[in-house]
Formats: sequence, C-alpha cells, structure tokens
Amino acid sequence: MKRCYLITTLAAGLSVAVYLVWAAANTAPGFPLDDGWIHQVFARNLAQRGEFSYNPGQIVAGSTSPLWTFMLVPGYLFGGEGYKWWAYLLGLLFLVLTAGEVARLYRLLFPLNQPEGKWPAYLIAALFTLFEWHLAWAGASGMETLLFTFGTLLLVRYYLETTQKETTSEKALIPYGLLGLIGGLLTLVRPEGMVLLGLVGLDTGWRKFSQVNRRNWLWLGQRWLAIALVWLVPLVPYLIFNYSASGSPLPTTFYAKASGYANDHSPGAMLGYLGKALVEIIGRSPLLFLLPGLVFALYLCLKPGQRLGDWRPLVWPPLLLVLYAIQLPVTYQHGRYLMPLIPFLALYGVFGTAKLIAWLQQQKLQMVARLVPFVLALPVLIAWLNNAQAYQFDVKLINDEQVRIGLWLRDNSPPSASVASHDIGAIGYFSQRHLVDTAGLVSPEFIPIVGNEPAILERLRTEGVTYLALFPDWYPYLNQLLTNEGRKVFQPAETYLAPLGKENMVVFKLK
Repeated sequence: MKRCYLITTLAAGLSVAVYLVWAAANTAPGFPLDDGWIHQVFARNLAQRGEFSYNPGQIVAGSTSPLWTFMLVPGYLFGGEGYKWWAYLLGLLFLVLTAGEVARLYRLLFPLNQPEGKWPAYLIAALFTLFEWHLAWAGASGMETLLFTFGTLLLVRYYLETTQKETTSEKALIPYGLLGLIGGLLTLVRPEGMVLLGLVGLDTGWRKFSQVNRRNWLWLGQRWLAIALVWLVPLVPYLIFNYSASGSPLPTTFYAKASGYANDHSPGAMLGYLGKALVEIIGRSPLLFLLPGLVFALYLCLKPGQRLGDWRPLVWPPLLLVLYAIQLPVTYQHGRYLMPLIPFLALYGVFGTAKLIAWLQQQKLQMVARLVPFVLALPVLIAWLNNAQAYQFDVKLINDEQVRIGLWLRDNSPPSASVASHDIGAIGYFSQRHLVDTAGLVSPEFIPIVGNEPAILERLRTEGVTYLALFPDWYPYLNQLLTNEGRKVFQPAETYLAPLGKENMVVFKLK
C-alpha cells in the first residue's frame, strides 16, 4: 500500500496541475464556478472579521458547507492570492485521500480477489479516480466536492471494518460513536451526509435482526444511540447558529435551492432528471467503458451460494440519485453534486472488469486479455485531457463575467452602493459592496419570489438597491424592461458566448 500511496500522490499532483496550467495559459488563476467565490467571501469575513457573514456585520445562515468554509480560512494568512493556492492545495489533498480510500475500500470489499502483479486492481481503481475528469475538475474547483467524496468513502470503509471486528465488550460502542462523529462532520460538508449515516444505521439494524437467533433490542439501541448522540456533537452548534440567524435549523441555501429547482415533482420530470444524471456521470465519463464490468460485479456480489464481494455500498448511488430527483434535480456544472458517486461506481466497475479479464485468460485469449487494460485506459486519458479545456473555459467565463463586473463595480460605484445579482460569488468578493441575492442563498426574503421577475424588481426598488447584475437568459423580462428604460451601464465585451446562444452579463443602474 505504501507504493500505492506514493503513486497516487504523484498522479494526483499531475492530474490537478495539468488543469491549472491549462487554464492559466488563457486566463488568470481562479475557480470554474461562482460558488467557489461564495465560499471565499464567507472565509474572508471569518478570517478578517471573526464572523460568519456575507455582508460584513450581517450574520447569515447561507452556507451548506460550513466545515469547508473553516478549512479555507488559513488561506488568508498568506496574503495576496494565497487563498487561491490554499484552495487548490486542499483540492489536491482530498483528491489524494479519495484515491487512498478507494484503494483501501477495494481491498475490503473484495478480499478474496486480490490480483497479482505490479498493477493490482485496487491501484487501478485509485488511478482511475485520479484521472477521471470530473474529479480532476473538482480538485481545482475550490469547492467542497472532494472533501465530501472522501468523507463518504471513509464512512463506508470504517463501517465495514467495524462490522468485521464486532465484539460484545463495552468498548464495542466506541466505533459506533466514531461513525457518528464522521457522519456529523460529513453533514457539515453537505447535508446529504446524514442520509449515508442513516443507511449505516439501517444496515446495523438489518444485520442484527436478519438473524433470528441474535435479535437483541438492547444491543441495537445502544449502537443507534451512540451514533446519534456523537453525530449531534459537531452538528448542534451549527443548527443553533442557523436557527438564531434565520429561524430555521437548516441553512437558507437549502431552501433557496429547493425553491429554485424542485418545482416539478411529477414522475416524468424525475425520470427525466435521472436520465440526465446517468448521462452526466456515466455517459460523459470513462465509467461508460466500465459499465459491463459494473454489471458483472453486481452479479458476482449477488450470486447465490458464492458471493465474491460486498454489494451494500451500491445502495448509496441510486438512493442519492432519487433524493436529488425529488429535492435538487440539476446536473449543471458537470453534475458536481453527483461527482461523489463516481468512485463508488468505479470500484465495482474495476472489480468486474478484472474478473472479465481473468475469464478471457481462462479461455486462452491471452492477447485480448492483455489489450483490454490499454484499451480502457485510453478513454480515461482522452477525457481527462479534453476536459482540461472545459475547465479552462469555465474559469475564463467566471473571470470574464463575474470577476470583471465585480472589479467594475468596485471602481465605478460609491462604497455605499448595494448590488443585487443571482450570482453573488465573484461579484461580492471583488466589488466589496453590499450584496443582495435574488436567488435567496444569503437573502432569504427572496426565496418566495425566486421565479417572479416583476416581484423581484419591485422588492429591489423598495429596498433601494443601486445596481442589478444578471445574465439576460436568466431574467429575460428584467433584461428587456431595464434595457428599454436605458438603465444598462456596463456589459463585458467578450464575443465567445454568442456562438453558444448566450449573452454577456449586464449591469443595470436601478436608482
């Protein structure tokens, strides 16, 4: 395993560095989505003012990932643009840790199927994780995606190890308390973490009560209580903070996203989302080439009489997909909410593919068996390199639109001005003006009217907001109305969006 960690560390450095260098060839270092800048605003205020706020002095429960925000704070000790490189370093660190957990979990799930040779299957699974382009993109995104990915793998792996070492001593409750702690920290990264911890609790009960002669309510109650109580230890301060700031234990971001994206709960809409989600994480990923192996692995893990692996972690991906279909049915930003599922699918895809290769060898098809790994490695590398261009485009777009507008507002508006936008990250970071969020993430009063453009404008005018920045296709009514009134004061002049049917962001002066 030491050799595995060395190889994965070097490979992770290469994977993230190529994306950063590729982007730097055409634009300044930055982040490929506006949410990365939202985290930085919270982190900067926390570092410089000691408060969890977006607008200085205005405490707000607007972060679904407070643990990630705290991790970004040390970046402001370096000065200059050190905060960016700190965020990249964290992304690289959690990409390495994710690959390490993939290797460890592989050996745990398939203990009787360790291949021989210099390139064992668990190392192949780890390398696939490092060069799968979604995860390389996430490593340079400044987002919490890989922290959450690592946490989910760690929770599953530690739970499986706990079940294998089950004892009846009093100390047997300690591992379950640690499971609760991991689950609590994971919930502070993404609220979905509590769902995975819930699966752990359900499986704990199933293991005990599926065996008639071992049913014991006291045994189960003690473990559930240990998980729940320790889970609450890191979570209660966050829940109290949210309630004191917004009147709800959940962050305003949760309600804003739900209000903006989960309006249609019809079966057709949910099936449509599931189709798009599968296209994004499998169809647009090298996972597509591991799909036969994934299906074969599922068969081997469920095969009556002789199961060759543990199938339980495969419950997590479809459950999370269904929950997203109900609550947050979006696949934008390359499906960043779905990226944590990729390593779980890769684990079984690599295992099944390794067994298929072994079958080819048994059939005396040695040449074919030797070619398969190289044929499968090719789409991984092609997708990784091709999507370095996608990362470059994403960073350039944020720099050319939101960052540029933030700098323009800083230089062309009075310090007392207030700015409204649906993308508040880079604009808020660079303008250093009071921000009003029309998407409701940090301005919860807009949540009930997120899709009502006339009501949004009326509220902005009532509050005396000075400027409004928007993408024309997001708010076509407001864009047309304010353009006709001659209120446009700034618009970046980049032309590369026009062939895509998009327009540059626009700034309007409201008063």
